[in-house]
Amino acid sequence: MIPKKNASPILAKMLMLGVSAGLTAFSLNTFAACTYNIDNQWGSGFVASITVKNDTNAAVNSWSVNWQYTNNRITNGWNANLSGSNPYTATNLNWNGSIAPGQSVSFGFQGNTNSGTVERPTVSGSLCGAAPTSSSRSSIAVTSSSRSSVAPSSTPATSSSRSSAPATSSASSFSVPANNFAQNGGVESGLTNWGSTAGTVTRSTADKHSGSASALITGRTAAWNGLTFNVGNLTNGNEYQVNVWVKLAPGTPDSVLTLTGKRVDDSDTATYNEYTRVATVTASANEWRLLEGYYTQSGSTAFQNFIIEATDTTISYYADDFAIGGQVVQVPSSSSRSSSSAAPTSKKFIGNITTSGAVRSDFTRYWNQITPENESKWASVEGTRDVYNWAPVDRIYAYARQNNIPVKAHTFVWGAQSPSWINNLNATETAAEIEEWIRDYCARYPDTAMIDVVNEAVTGHQPAGYAQKAFGNNWIQRVFQLARQYCPNSILILNDYNNIRWQHNEFIALAKAQGNYIDAVGLQAHELKGMTAAQVKTAIDNIWNQVGKPIYISEYDIGDTNDQVQLQNFQAHFPVFWDHPHVKGITIWGYVNGRTWIEGSGLMQDNGTPRPAMTWLLNNYINKQ
Repeated sequence: MIPKKNASPILAKMLMLGVSAGLTAFSLNTFAACTYNIDNQWGSGFVASITVKNDTNAAVNSWSVNWQYTNNRITNGWNANLSGSNPYTATNLNWNGSIAPGQSVSFGFQGNTNSGTVERPTVSGSLCGAAPTSSSRSSIAVTSSSRSSVAPSSTPATSSSRSSAPATSSASSFSVPANNFAQNGGVESGLTNWGSTAGTVTRSTADKHSGSASALITGRTAAWNGLTFNVGNLTNGNEYQVNVWVKLAPGTPDSVLTLTGKRVDDSDTATYNEYTRVATVTASANEWRLLEGYYTQSGSTAFQNFIIEATDTTISYYADDFAIGGQVVQVPSSSSRSSSSAAPTSKKFIGNITTSGAVRSDFTRYWNQITPENESKWASVEGTRDVYNWAPVDRIYAYARQNNIPVKAHTFVWGAQSPSWINNLNATETAAEIEEWIRDYCARYPDTAMIDVVNEAVTGHQPAGYAQKAFGNNWIQRVFQLARQYCPNSILILNDYNNIRWQHNEFIALAKAQGNYIDAVGLQAHELKGMTAAQVKTAIDNIWNQVGKPIYISEYDIGDTNDQVQLQNFQAHFPVFWDHPHVKGITIWGYVNGRTWIEGSGLMQDNGTPRPAMTWLLNNYINKQ
């Protein structure tokens, strides 16, 4: 794994391949039409890219370049056919061979220094001139006064009917698409749909392109730290016009900003085709400038978001008036019970959890919402500080997106199943790590429908003492603030253990104290066995009447090996959940015998044979959704 302090959660896969998205080149060895960029370097490794530009007056249909190292060697590459073992030759692929006059293509590679230094070889080829261009672009260190106005390529060039290279903005010809479907592109409704891959995003009234505010990103420490904008799903094969106005913070020298379209990570870890560069502009602190281009959605995974990045690793900048035009076709799900992957519909869901760390192939036969049982808990993802294991969670989200069912994250902050190393940090470090964890999760999974933000915080349960150390007595509110900042489109839930039966009044007092920081409450419903329908309804009514927040039955099960006892309890409780107007959904906590948290709570055998309670659910609820 790549330590996340050196790599973006979104770019983790890319950096494991040695790909750097939007990083400022450390040095440039530049010729008239071929540029060798060192995009990143660490220890004995490096990432570099070569940009081939057509400086002639006619289109070219193919290209080839050569270079050679003294000690360095290439280990893998992308966006070109690489051959040789030093010297090396790169030739075009079938989709990036044609270069129009004035346009360029880029390809990249990862290498090993072999105990030497990172080298900067001469690139030769039919399109490469023989003399270096201006010396300011070949200096060892890129300073604010000598930054290149050409953005280092960090995403694959894409074939397009319009251009083979990212667009450069032309504000004079700009017009908002007639069918603009961006919601809150003008930042007039808080930060809805705005977020970041990292850094701090605020709604600023200090400067704006129009209206009363803009989105401002500060606190950037790497080039991948960028603003994100969520436009929802895009339709494969359709082309979209995308526009956003940008401006640098006061006093910042001109610097390159880029706009990238990002699909959800696919299962192929050998490529980074999820990223498509849309537009590039040299931004200024003196005026608003336009990032404008075209994006065509394609590939095996759904669209995730657009990212506005800067090649300078620390600058702050504004964005405003994001607009996107094009047609989005709503494709019906193969399941009549499915709902949007971004959020549950108004109809209640009946969800379940993963089974022994995996999603069973029969999951969507019965359930239309999924919660990771353990995979998305902090300790599972970041057992070692600054080393993420996203793979199990990635599989869950990929399954959910493929089947159009919502995911509930479980859980951000909890006194149990938190990483042990968090307890060894001081308050300042702990606060930073909590924010980093929430930020990185939201950046990777911005379409999370619901989140158990704080779990079991009632005194006597398992409140997160480390969070209280970090943020003081208002730690719950602070954690919810962070979740709101980084996951603005998710339903934020205060979840607690069997608050229907135990510590009922204590939970109500805790929930009321959080006010509008929380969106909903989660009622874990373990150990309801023996409660009558009337008792359960009275408890839920009381929570609604006093807290006034939507309710999720977050963890329901009946643990008993006696089939009739389990059935009778389901028949008493489930209709109360389903019929209650303020219960938005029900998540059952496991369904396979022998693989559930509480003994005897499984609803079917491993081979699919249902217990009576499952048969009753199928006949009365599941098959009638």
